[in-house]
Amino acid sequence: MDEDYDTIHANLVKDVMDEIYFAVNEENTIEDTISQFRHYRPEAEETTIYYVYVTDNDGHLIGVMSLRDLLNARGDIPVSRVMKTSIITLKEDEDVEIAAREMSDLPYRALPVVNWDDRLVGVVRSEEMLDVVEEEASEDIFKSAGMVFSDAEVSRSYAILESSAFDILRIRLPWLMFALAGGLIAGVVIEGYEATLGTVIALAFFLPVIMDMGGNVGTQASTIFVRGLAVGHIDDKNAIRHFISEGKVGLMIGLVVGIIGGLVAYLWQGMIELAIVIFLTLLSVCLLASIIGFIIPWIVNKVGYDPAAVSDPMITTVKDVTALIIYFGLAALFIPALI
Repeated sequence: MDEDYDTIHANLVKDVMDEIYFAVNEENTIEDTISQFRHYRPEAEETTIYYVYVTDNDGHLIGVMSLRDLLNARGDIPVSRVMKTSIITLKEDEDVEIAAREMSDLPYRALPVVNWDDRLVGVVRSEEMLDVVEEEASEDIFKSAGMVFSDAEVSRSYAILESSAFDILRIRLPWLMFALAGGLIAGVVIEGYEATLGTVIALAFFLPVIMDMGGNVGTQASTIFVRGLAVGHIDDKNAIRHFISEGKVGLMIGLVVGIIGGLVAYLWQGMIELAIVIFLTLLSVCLLASIIGFIIPWIVNKVGYDPAAVSDPMITTVKDVTALIIYFGLAALFIPALI
């Protein structure tokens, strides 16, 4: 596997920070600092220096200045008179995903990294963080699709594209087995209502739309939740509020598609009772799919697991079984009127 992938997949800020940076002592004058910068030759020629960091005699970070500030200042004054002391830093043992979110909201091309004692140990540039964000986004996408990776497989894209057929099968198969089991359970549910289907064949005509609508609404809800959690928009303080809001959205979606579906059923089959069954089913399924799409990832996150790993196959399977029970349960109530 290409060694570049090892540098991208990281858990802590220190895994992606660069130890190549330009720092001077607080007693340096502007002229001395400019002279040092002219003679500064980083080991990596492609490294870009954005800021000058200022430390005390013990290596503690106490200030920062841009190159523009450096070049515009008088040469005989110390850097301590020009530097900004309000510094945004990252801790070397901070989670890299959290750091990436913090950095994305800031207008800086690089942030200094300090240790537990506030000593300057490196910098993180926006380029490195873009690689981290891209890799983590790819990981979440693959997980949501039900593709399981081991910790050793640090590049999900590389694993999917370049692995052997056996390895790809091992990655993609586990959640598909869960989906297969869910499909078989759904088949058992349909078998249980065989008499209902036999009485009103038209019920089978609407199975695809009911399954598809529930699946789409559930997938949308889970995607919104996982995305909101990943970027920090959803947390313990506002999760319930977002959960209630998503329930309202699911209810409104259910009303709209339920009315349309019920109207089509009536115009198509000419049975008001069937139209009522379709309306109530779509209303219930859309509401339930919204709740399932939010609450399952939320529970998984609360117990300490990655909600992105709760794949679409799992949510879809749970939704399918419950949708069938609702559909045929409601149909059974109206069967006497439909015979």
